[in-house]
Amino acid sequence: MSDAATPAPSHADPPTSIFRNRNFILLWCAYTSSALGDHLSEMALLDMQEATQRDDSTRIGAIILFAFMLPFFLFGPAMGWLADRLPRKWIMVAADLIRAVLMFSLAALFVLLFAAFDGTAWLLRPSTPDAHAIYSPWVYAIPLFLTGLFAAMFSPSRAAMLPTLIRVDQIVRGNGLMNAMGPIASIVSFVVGAHLVAAYGPAVNFRVDAATFLASAALILCIRPPKRSGSLHGSHRKGREGILQGLDYCRTHRRVIELILFTVVFWSAAGVVRSIIPALVGHVFGGGITDIGYYQATLGIGMLTGAALLAALGDALRSEIAISWSLIGAGLAAVWLALVSFLRIGQFSGGLGLFLLGLFGSAILVSAHALLQKIVPDCFRGRVFGVMDVASVGGLLAATGALGIPRWTGIDRFVPSLLILTGTALVACGIFATIVRLRRGRFSLSINFWKNLNEFYCRAWVRVERVGPCTIPAAGPVIVAANHRSPLDPFALIATCPNRFLSFLIAREYAEIPVFGRLVRMIECVAVNRTGVDTASVKAALRHLANGRCLGIFPEGRIRSDDEPPRLREGVGLLALRSGATVVPAYIWGIHNSPNILKPFMRRHRAKVRYGPPINLAAFDGRLRDRQAAREAAELIMTRIMALKPADA
Repeated sequence: MSDAATPAPSHADPPTSIFRNRNFILLWCAYTSSALGDHLSEMALLDMQEATQRDDSTRIGAIILFAFMLPFFLFGPAMGWLADRLPRKWIMVAADLIRAVLMFSLAALFVLLFAAFDGTAWLLRPSTPDAHAIYSPWVYAIPLFLTGLFAAMFSPSRAAMLPTLIRVDQIVRGNGLMNAMGPIASIVSFVVGAHLVAAYGPAVNFRVDAATFLASAALILCIRPPKRSGSLHGSHRKGREGILQGLDYCRTHRRVIELILFTVVFWSAAGVVRSIIPALVGHVFGGGITDIGYYQATLGIGMLTGAALLAALGDALRSEIAISWSLIGAGLAAVWLALVSFLRIGQFSGGLGLFLLGLFGSAILVSAHALLQKIVPDCFRGRVFGVMDVASVGGLLAATGALGIPRWTGIDRFVPSLLILTGTALVACGIFATIVRLRRGRFSLSINFWKNLNEFYCRAWVRVERVGPCTIPAAGPVIVAANHRSPLDPFALIATCPNRFLSFLIAREYAEIPVFGRLVRMIECVAVNRTGVDTASVKAALRHLANGRCLGIFPEGRIRSDDEPPRLREGVGLLALRSGATVVPAYIWGIHNSPNILKPFMRRHRAKVRYGPPINLAAFDGRLRDRQAAREAAELIMTRIMALKPADA
């Protein structure tokens, strides 16, 4: 399969609205329920170790995260193979039920461990002589390791099932909504967990956590997933051979490798940031166990905001662009947090840094997951996400292990340095990803950057949509002729033409505007006079087409109101006949009509563009310099443009 290919859905089209999709809503609620309880047990374990009253709270936080994520690293490919071979629904139900039983019995498990070893093993020796009840942080890691084992079983099945429940064009929105609910649940979990443990002790947290897993299992049981397809073509080999096949698939697909590497960088940074939050609270902001919950919630609010933004944008922002921009943003946020930690300039500033880290981090995860779900076929999807779990969690474990395994003395005073290193790595990775993406484009770096920026603006704000295929040939000289109702028309055409870059005939006074004129020259527009014959401009346009370029022309010459009849200029016919270029008609509607230059850019629109088949001008052969022929050709082109106008436009 080509890296750029988007596999066709393996099921009948689900409802148009994602919020009317019963299966998606059930999976969404199940994920929310289990995420709601995830951090209740974490807050209980922090309280049991009196984390905010010690000088190694960074180490404790790192060990907690390390223990939970270690099973993802150890068993990721096997769990991914399981998700491709067995019914994903029942894998998730089993994982939830086992975690529920584990949480219900967690308090009893601690009693048995302490009684069995009685502090004689290194793992259970008190960490301080005067605090006999506080054992080594590694003892508290045992139940988290077991919980993480079945979370690793759940994760690739959920990620692989999601795109089979929704439409292909809803994958970014679906991932955004799914990831948005995770932070919401985490916020509630951190805050409620901190208050529960302060009021009732850690046992209550474990029981509530178990109840959330039971609720998740009940919701998943109600999902009716479509029948699996495309899974019996040599892609489901048994045992070790099947796991190796998944690894080989990842190895031979460049974009898959890149996405996995981006998540490795993110999770490594996330391991550092999550580990230092107790230290920030205890030594920079001067808080207690409840405040840890609030700052974790701030990080969650940032993740919620990032996921919600991507859900709202949908496909308006390309996933590759979101990843590279978000890596840079997350890196700058980490550097800001380092500055706050070093200067101790206030709780609000620290909260802002955590919020931005969460926002950009969520955008990285949502975009990477959505892009993988689009480009990887269903029969390999579970194993690819299993490999992603191994690689990304490997980065997280390396970071948290480096902080948690050695007995660093006074490690909390190095928090600013850790954050600066983390931020620098993220920014460097983001810049590298941006350069690679722009160089991989069809055009120069500057043109690719401008085209991406224009596409984002048009999709997100103008809400441009192409109706039908783009009929512009992939090579050779082309004239794209369209109606003209707004200054936004050229931007809409560029945004809906994926394989070619359009230059335009543009009024000379616009080309002389200082900033805008620079853009006009960069995209090689041809400046023309509004009145009289401009021989130099005609020659420049003919040279542009002779070089095999694509030129956009508005035959009416200027912006006209909707009720104003079109007035033709024969220039488009003259250029078409003399250049021999392919002429493609296009019709634009849904943009509010306005001759004002700036006003349309400020308003929301629902723009649509329709391209017609190339126009046959063979009837004008031998009349290349006949002015009447140019006029007749222009009339034919305008007729074809207006034929594309929909009845309701």
